[in-house]
Amino acid sequence: MVETLYKLPVEGSSYEAVMDQVIALRGEMTDGQLGKLASTSFQGQNEMQKLVHDAFVEFMDWNGLFSFRESAAAKMENDVLDICIDLLNGGEAARANLTVGGTESNFSGLHAMRGWARATKPHIKQPEIVAPYSTHSTVHKTAKYLDIRVVTVPQKDDLSVDIEGIREAVGPNTIGIVGSAPNWPYGTVDPIEEFGQIAIKADLWLHVDACVGGYILPFFRELGVELPFYDFTVPGVRSISADLHKYGYAPKPCSTILWRSQAEQQYHFMPINEWACGTYLSQGFVGSRTMGPIAGIWALMHFWGREGYLENAKHILRLKSIIVRKVESIEGLVAWKTDGPLQMIGADDFDITLVVGGLEKKGWSLLGVNVPPAIHLTLDVMEEEFIEKFTADLEEVVEGIRSGEITEEGLLTYGGVGDKALAPKWLLSALEIFEQGIDS
Repeated sequence: MVETLYKLPVEGSSYEAVMDQVIALRGEMTDGQLGKLASTSFQGQNEMQKLVHDAFVEFMDWNGLFSFRESAAAKMENDVLDICIDLLNGGEAARANLTVGGTESNFSGLHAMRGWARATKPHIKQPEIVAPYSTHSTVHKTAKYLDIRVVTVPQKDDLSVDIEGIREAVGPNTIGIVGSAPNWPYGTVDPIEEFGQIAIKADLWLHVDACVGGYILPFFRELGVELPFYDFTVPGVRSISADLHKYGYAPKPCSTILWRSQAEQQYHFMPINEWACGTYLSQGFVGSRTMGPIAGIWALMHFWGREGYLENAKHILRLKSIIVRKVESIEGLVAWKTDGPLQMIGADDFDITLVVGGLEKKGWSLLGVNVPPAIHLTLDVMEEEFIEKFTADLEEVVEGIRSGEITEEGLLTYGGVGDKALAPKWLLSALEIFEQGIDS
């Protein structure tokens, strides 16, 4: 790859000049409303955004690694984590830790699972976990880091979990099962209660990836939405990952890993004494981190309260209903049945990637599912004019496909390169490494 390194400017610029550039760069980003369906940002309602941003800035400079030295920082963390435990029905025995995202939360769950297995099943030298095909990529990523083999069970034809396949996949090296609430590709909550029964019978650790649903599904349920049970009310669940920076609306990065009790949490901590400055202990894998996200979510939880989160959930359910009705009214489109705030749109008699291409031309940023092909929407509260714009654009694009006017495909992907000229260097370098087969 031929590249010219960007160099540190020899001379500085004025505040005004620099901020002009910052604002200009921000203006080139996808409009917040047009990116809401692709999880580029979870913004929530306009009324709470300023509060969250202001609280973030107040604590942005504070290092969360040292929250044990500041009573105010400890209070915010304690309050937030207690609320999280309560929302996931953990009770007094449950414990929780902050992380910087779903990847670290899932890492923490599997790391503790492996530690528990080493202590209780020392005969297992090559640990395995069993998980449906719908399990998030970060579980596979974590397993590679931890040298755990993932035994993946294919979905049934209707994309539901093959519970018999899960049961049959448990073998002599299995240490745990991973379920999702909901899973990312298909938006459905796995049969966690049945997973729990299998886990208890085989003495396995059950980890639930609720990074998407952890802090929105409780409010959906309270509003009358029928959902499978997935939290600590389910016997056998030992750990749950749940992102506050998704439907909790914390500033990024902010997630949680929750434990049924200290009996599980004991395998999480990694105290380090082999250096010159005494015991080093952090909440999770990450050390230094800004207190900004914790201040932001603490402020929002007190600003909204339970009623505010319920009202937000109502808005999302309304948006989901509007989109599903519109999709079902357009010949050839199919709205998949989902359990939570994710919505997939497939096509019967034309290529759904053409819909992505057409909508991207109209400014929308979208994600996708490859198997089977579908548009993947992460629903967030939207302004009325943008709801109307999306549904109108969707109908117009399908008409353009049928008339032959729209022929350019878009990407159905979670990540990838659409235009190499616009891609970050790290991604282009990664692609070169993969293409060349460079051995790391």
